Amino acid sequence: MTELKVHVLIQARYRIFDATGEHPFTIDIGLCRRSPDDTDPRSLIIDVSGSALDVPYALANELLISHGVNTLQRDKERLKHMNLCSAVEEGNRYITLPSPVGRTRHYKDCFTVFEHPVDKGSELASLFLPGKEYCINLASEDLGIKWYTYLDDPSVPIDEDLLSRPSETAKIVNSRPSAGHAGFRVVESLPWPPEVSTRLHLVQATETAPACLQISITNMSTQSLSIEPRGRPQLYLQPRDLLGDRTTTRPHLHRTLTPDLPLSSFGFSITNATTREEIADNLPRPGCMGLTRGNLDPRPSAKNLLTLEPGQAILRYVDIGTVLCKYGDGVFTIRLREQCKWWCVGNLEDICEEEEGSFGRVKRELFCRDIPPLVLNSDDTVKVKKVEGEIVRN
Repeated sequence: MTELKVHVLIQARYRIFDATGEHPFTIDIGLCRRSPDDTDPRSLIIDVSGSALDVPYALANELLISHGVNTLQRDKERLKHMNLCSAVEEGNRYITLPSPVGRTRHYKDCFTVFEHPVDKGSELASLFLPGKEYCINLASEDLGIKWYTYLDDPSVPIDEDLLSRPSETAKIVNSRPSAGHAGFRVVESLPWPPEVSTRLHLVQATETAPACLQISITNMSTQSLSIEPRGRPQLYLQPRDLLGDRTTTRPHLHRTLTPDLPLSSFGFSITNATTREEIADNLPRPGCMGLTRGNLDPRPSAKNLLTLEPGQAILRYVDIGTVLCKYGDGVFTIRLREQCKWWCVGNLEDICEEEEGSFGRVKRELFCRDIPPLVLNSDDTVKVKKVEGEIVRN
């Protein structure tokens, strides 16, 4: 076999690159062995330095290219400077690709992802000009990999004896005409949300609720803050996976802030304190975002916004007994799940259009999707005990 084909995908983790470096940004390159001719049951270990995965080096040597209106190739001198050495740190030089033999998971779940962070002050970051859009992809099927070998046991630590082996002779190439692309836009800076404090407490029992949770969300800044409670992910920056889908590391929950809906268990992480196992039924449930047309106005309307004045707190309560009613006796640890919201500084009068004596949607000049979300999270935990079907304080 003169060539070893692997499936390659390239993606920018975020659609925005912040020139200040305050917001993280990586170019992700994923590799997966899925060729029908690849029948070796051993794993591969690959040195990525000086290859298409070594992004600055790859751009300088045209293993990667940028295309479209704005291309990095125009800046020949600085690209030439990046050619002097690999940008990969010694501890990150090697990645492992498992064999496809005996694989039971879908190949999309089997990519080994190499993340190249673009740090503020780096040579690569200096090429990204604010106001420009870039698109980076493979220049050809050649990945430029200079050394790789097979591993009999991938759990064995990498040592000098392994790295001193001569490279396998088959050339590793991309198996598909398209490997995706890392597309992004560069901005001078990003706005950041004001500070918000989120707390969780067990409060005094009532006749109808023997164990009641209080959730408080307080605006700690000196400015009014309006929040879109539904947490629609298309309204703010979200990390993307290799296929361009938004990742699910941050659940998009809406119940905590919505005043006319009761809180339910999928806003919480509930763990059995004895077994330390999270109750599976209380993992975030995906919501339906609704059918939309391209010409629909995405701006939040005033009726769907919640405003917090400086120092103001909103309080929400939930009877935890209704959450734990279908579970057996035991001690349970409860914490809030992290939630993301679209936000805008100002109250409704400041940020919304006026419509026949009331407020309409957020003003066009103030609406922006390319912002980091307001993240609501809390380190608070509450323990409750259930004995003979009744909730008691622990």
